[in-house]
Amino acid sequence: MVSGWLRSPKLRRGVAVASLVLATGGLVLHRGSSTAAPLAGVSVTLSGGKNAASFSGPRAKGRLALSHGKVLAGETTRVYAEVDLAALAGSDEVERAPLSMAVVLDTSGSMSGDKIADAKRSVMQLIREMRDDDELTIVEYSDHARVVEPLQRVGLARGRLISAVQRLSAGGGTNIPSGLHAALGELAAASPGRVRRVVLASDGLDSSRAQAQALARRSFGEGTTISSLGIGLDFDESYMSSLAVAGHGNFAFVDDKSSLGTFLSRELREASTTTLEAASVRLHLPSGVRFVAAHGADARVGEGTVDLTLGSLFAGDQRRVVVELDVDLEAGDARGLRAEAEWSLARCGSGECQARVSVPALGIAGTANADEVASARDNAVIASAVSVTASQRQIEAAEAWSKGDTATARRIADGNVTALKSALAAAPAEERAALADQIKSYEAASGEIAAAPPASPRARAAAKSMMQKDVANSARKAF
Repeated sequence: MVSGWLRSPKLRRGVAVASLVLATGGLVLHRGSSTAAPLAGVSVTLSGGKNAASFSGPRAKGRLALSHGKVLAGETTRVYAEVDLAALAGSDEVERAPLSMAVVLDTSGSMSGDKIADAKRSVMQLIREMRDDDELTIVEYSDHARVVEPLQRVGLARGRLISAVQRLSAGGGTNIPSGLHAALGELAAASPGRVRRVVLASDGLDSSRAQAQALARRSFGEGTTISSLGIGLDFDESYMSSLAVAGHGNFAFVDDKSSLGTFLSRELREASTTTLEAASVRLHLPSGVRFVAAHGADARVGEGTVDLTLGSLFAGDQRRVVVELDVDLEAGDARGLRAEAEWSLARCGSGECQARVSVPALGIAGTANADEVASARDNAVIASAVSVTASQRQIEAAEAWSKGDTATARRIADGNVTALKSALAAAPAEERAALADQIKSYEAASGEIAAAPPASPRARAAAKSMMQKDVANSARKAF
């Protein structure tokens, strides 16, 4: 990559360290009938003189911004497009959505003792918190999966569901895909118009990551979110987090009794306050602009288009997608990048349930004047991009550390600190606190990597904490 847009060698080196090209998902963007009329009340406005446009519609608002308004002619410039989409949290939006949930619980032998007891207690509490008209299925898996209770209305079977959980016991191996497959089969029978979510918990390892990821991607494409929870210090955080990323849910690990119940309660709250579903953004790329990678959404690249699939958002949720683009323009060339955003409304009832917003083109031009490039640069977008790419690399550091490769883990973490400090030097005031927090977190992680042997409990807990935080920051601002 030729970084003509950065005049500072230090900043060039720092951002290069943070750049990461991700493999994209390959999910097909679902779109409604082309004859359906957009909802009324949609507006688009330019944002504060920056190369950005704001848009709004029913229960949502968003923003598209480019890191550059101009690029240096004759050079390939890495430009970032940032898409933010927020689900509004008004009084009518926080009314609970009709929910169909599957709890998929590891009952392998390693869950014996306190783990299974704590898990059962937390699942029973979840059942007590659910509404009468919520739907729930319980699936256990060890060597094979078993549907403990089929999908049914909680109000008609609350006592039976609790009794079934009480009878669970631990024994056997770990076969995560079998549990996912059984849960998705149950949710296929969910009542129409319901928010569907799988919460999978495990404390172990198996060798079926590719199969489980494929199931998670497929289920997300069909409208089901998957969250994953690792229990204790022995599970594979790379595997479990990859399921949440593919399923566009949450990833967390718990190592105490209270955390499991807290995680399940959060899953219930987020799922039941889902406001937007099937959220997506289509970018139209002009000539001279090439897609490189997307962070925070699945991406499907077409002829001159990139379809970004975000999935569902709960009330108050704000999603961030950073798209890396390579731009080649000659002096005097001018191009426009435009977009459309689309989402469906949860709990819509009768009437039009789909919103579509057209975002006007954001301009980008070639110039031979480096000062013009610098003055047309949005350092807030660049700071966001560096934060996200640093998180992607910090995930790599956690994976390396968990495999015993301390040298690689520390090299990546230290490189991230350098990149973030370079971005901090140019960042506007509103971005500085978050970058400073991320730097502090990574400096602490580097110290942990140096101090704790990779196989120690302290190191395993620290690696899992790193993974949890940076997976979250890849799609939402978590620092």
